[in-house]
Amino acid sequence: MAAGKFGSKGYTSASRGSDFLRSVLQNGSGRYVQQLQRLTFRFCQKSQESKQTRDYVENGLTDFANRNPGVVLYVTPESDVDPKICAEYLNGRTEIVTLNKLTEDEISKKCEDLKDRSGLEIMRRRKNIHTDVPSIQGEWTPFTNFKKYDVKYKPNFAVETKHSWDSFPAPWTGLYRRNELYKLENRQKLNYTEKSQEPLGKWGPILRPKY
Repeated sequence: MAAGKFGSKGYTSASRGSDFLRSVLQNGSGRYVQQLQRLTFRFCQKSQESKQTRDYVENGLTDFANRNPGVVLYVTPESDVDPKICAEYLNGRTEIVTLNKLTEDEISKKCEDLKDRSGLEIMRRRKNIHTDVPSIQGEWTPFTNFKKYDVKYKPNFAVETKHSWDSFPAPWTGLYRRNELYKLENRQKLNYTEKSQEPLGKWGPILRPKY
């Protein structure tokens, strides 16, 4: 068990390290820079455990190199060693992945995962959204600018019947443009008899859809 300044880490949810969601030097806001710098394959020349790694180096590593020209690849065959990959990133971190008992497809998937990584240590995320410059106004809610909102106020759910042609005050009149206010103030005005005979207004019979 690894023990550090604050005790053991990585075994229980309470002691596991956590961090906010972040990227390396705001990578991706402009031109994306691939963070994987070097991949080193170490495997045995004769052991059965390294057979799948040898097959991947012979068959699939060339395709990976052609797709990722910015990644430097090293192949280091040795004697009596377990197959593994050593990934080095631009931020200085090094990550080692064991390839024992993995197939060629699984090794290829490991290489793709290492290629897409930022080099930052994998930690438990505290929350999905984080900003380095938080707003001094606090978190926005639907009731932020709702002046009549009061937690002690009991809402009235009584149902009131009204005529569909009754005029109601527009609460958002101050947000309309001048030409829109002109249309609202000078729109067609009909009495109840005319409205019952022509519910769609003056142009209703002309604009009525035909089937």
